[in-house]
Amino acid sequence: MPSTEFIEKVGVNIPEHLSANEFLSLAREGMIEEEHLRSFALAEFQSQEAEFTAYGLLTSRFPHEVPGGFFSFVTRELMRARQRMVSELAPALGMPVDRMRREPRSEAVRRFTELISWVALHAGAGEAALLARTDFTLWCNSCAVLADVLAEAEQVPQAVVAYVDAYRDNPPEVADGVLEVIQYGREHHEPDAWITRSAVRMEPALRDWWRAVATAG
Repeated sequence: MPSTEFIEKVGVNIPEHLSANEFLSLAREGMIEEEHLRSFALAEFQSQEAEFTAYGLLTSRFPHEVPGGFFSFVTRELMRARQRMVSELAPALGMPVDRMRREPRSEAVRRFTELISWVALHAGAGEAALLARTDFTLWCNSCAVLADVLAEAEQVPQAVVAYVDAYRDNPPEVADGVLEVIQYGREHHEPDAWITRSAVRMEPALRDWWRAVATAG
């Protein structure tokens, strides 16, 4: 079976995912308030912390240049986003970063981070890479549309629009690089049945994540 078939088996439906995005729906209706933006920033900040740990651990678990290069690239992309978060987004929303580190996690954020953390500890290289690829595909498509909508809203700070817009493009290193990692996993006895098992959980996890930030306040 070619590696592309694993991507097809995950069955990411972008239009359906976007239509279910309650935060995006609020933005389209012109109902986004500062509390929603703060909720988004906090949930993103908290999710990043789990992702740093997860992809750093995956780089250590799979030091071969194919999976290791993939997971280290993902880690660098996440750190670039964190730098934008602490230097631009959080200050624009009046959110002290030290306080953000101490805030409790919502149930949706906790479930998302638990999924990422489980994969970091237990998944094979192909499974973890396909999870990352699915995450990036859903997230980047969502942010591309959201950035365009927020750009038309007078009450949304430009720093928020810029932060979301920076996610617009799914890097080819992730979108295409996953195929090499899946092949690596299969060559190292990773069971085919395991490669998609975590990726299929990403869409509902992100759907709940967006619902949680939309219902804040």
